Amino acid sequence: MERLTPREHEVLVLVADGRRNKDIARELGITDHTVKFHLAAVFGKLGASSRTEAVRRGLQLGLIHI
Repeated sequence: MERLTPREHEVLVLVADGRRNKDIARELGITDHTVKFHLAAVFGKLGASSRTEAVRRGLQLGLIHI
């Protein structure tokens, strides 16, 4: 599996916390479009097709903790 970048990891953690793209963008000082870009990369690297699946895979792989 390809490693997540630090920013992709930050986005995944915030997704796991239930944050919306708009909230993630505001917190990280980036645009909604950039959040979507990072999420697409996370989905690809984790083999996920949804936010829920990405969080589940992140938990299974020990990338995030709830």
